[in-house]
Amino acid sequence: MTYIREAEKIANKYNTRNPVEIAKNMDISVVYLPFDELYGMACSLGKYRLIGVNSGLDEPIQRLVIAHELGHFVLHPEGNFFFILNETMFYSKFEYQANMFAIGLCYGEEVARYDYVREIASGKIENLCKIL
Repeated sequence: MTYIREAEKIANKYNTRNPVEIAKNMDISVVYLPFDELYGMACSLGKYRLIGVNSGLDEPIQRLVIAHELGHFVLHPEGNFFFILNETMFYSKFEYQANMFAIGLCYGEEVARYDYVREIASGKIENLCKIL
């Protein structure tokens, strides 16, 4: 899967799996905000890039959310993405790809290839966070 390979390339390039360090090295600002209905968001304003992460989440979940948002910057550089907690009937392939990127980045290619991880990644990030 391309998104897992991309995560491995990024981890190797920066010699870390820490998404906060990677964001810093990629000149992406990470800000912690008291969101009510968001886990995180990725936003590009010209050449300025920002990841907003919910300050009320536990730190391991924040890392996964930051990795997810990094996935959008790496895999889908043309868009701005908001990852909303609210239940929806539609879940895009972009969100699945960002989830798989996040797992690959944080935990490695081997973990990301398990069938149950791919199944969980096809849902919302709160389901993905339950594996922590």
